[in-house]
Amino acid sequence: MKTRFLASALLLAACALGSSSCDRKEKVLDVDTPGGGIQIEKDKKSGEVDIKIEDKK
Repeated sequence: MKTRFLASALLLAACALGSSSCDRKEKVLDVDTPGGGIQIEKDKKSGEVDIKIEDKK
């Protein structure tokens, strides 16, 4: 289940459009659930994607 969720999140990150903010990092996806959450950010300059997964168990 976690692998499927992560794969879906990565697909969304790859398809996301850029925002118009001046920050170096762009928040692509931020999902909070009672069981945890995931946050995906992309560095606008390098294109590096940072994925943070929180498990609230």
